[in-house]
Amino acid sequence: RALLPRAAARCEEAAAAAAEAAHGPESTAAPTGPKEEPPLHFEMFSKEWRQTSDQDTWDGFRIEAATQVTKHMQASHTLFLGTALREQGYIYQFGPAFSSQDGRTVLVGRVGLDGGVSGRWIQRLGSSFELKASSQSHLKDPQRNMHDVTLEYTGKDWTCGAKACWQGALLAGGSFTQRVLPSLQLGGDLTCVMVQEPLIIGTVGARWQEGPNTVSLAATRQPDMKSPVPANTSELKMSYLRKFNDRLSLGTEYKYSHPDKESGLSMAYEYSFRNSRVQGLLDTDGKVSCSVFDFQGMGFSGMIDYVRGDYKFGILMHIMPPDQGQPPQ
Repeated sequence: RALLPRAAARCEEAAAAAAEAAHGPESTAAPTGPKEEPPLHFEMFSKEWRQTSDQDTWDGFRIEAATQVTKHMQASHTLFLGTALREQGYIYQFGPAFSSQDGRTVLVGRVGLDGGVSGRWIQRLGSSFELKASSQSHLKDPQRNMHDVTLEYTGKDWTCGAKACWQGALLAGGSFTQRVLPSLQLGGDLTCVMVQEPLIIGTVGARWQEGPNTVSLAATRQPDMKSPVPANTSELKMSYLRKFNDRLSLGTEYKYSHPDKESGLSMAYEYSFRNSRVQGLLDTDGKVSCSVFDFQGMGFSGMIDYVRGDYKFGILMHIMPPDQGQPPQ
């Protein structure tokens, strides 16, 4: 699994993620009756659980500021103080974010004192295709260099996608999903790692959603990198999330791997107040975390890993750009 590209949950991706959420696939149906939700791509089958369980945890004091350069471009600044991410104890990051007037083009960049440089480009093609490209480079740690390009198609009841990635080795893959019932969607993903002996990683999954309940299932089979002889390992993940109302969501995820017979259980919650949001996570690996964000610009984060003895506590201050004719906040 270490060969698969996994992007860290960093603040520079917030603009790209928000743009993707705001400009989803368009529907070509006539505006009669309720609009049908488009089918999801395979990597988004468990999006509700991920939105609840994925938390932005950090250590020390973090300041984020944004400046409106033009109508379509924004410059963001991030300063970490007292952090363990860098030996000097501080990091400064800067980068622009551009979104076209029609929302079909999004460009995000970021450069930091820690030597990290990243960029992301999202382009809508027609009403069904979307092209994504991203690059991450680190001047001091070549193992963190990663470049990928993805092309996705969203149809009326099915989706497909192709992806190529370079992370010390070439990775190529594709995915396909099909909505078989209004509440049931099936799909799969196949990835090939181009090494001396190509490695194949396959995943099949299902997603069921009805009302406030969402269930996702994924089964993965991949080579066992820990085994001295060629062998495969399988992993099963099941997640369930229930949205009780517009404010409260509760979810859980269970995972089991074979043949090492390891298992884990995670539970997460999210509660939204009028001006703030609280998220929490608890798992059987001994990790407890919680984050609180005030929509006026303050945030608090805490994470304790009892098994590894790792503790992270942080405070966030976000300085937002003012609207026209209003003083800055």
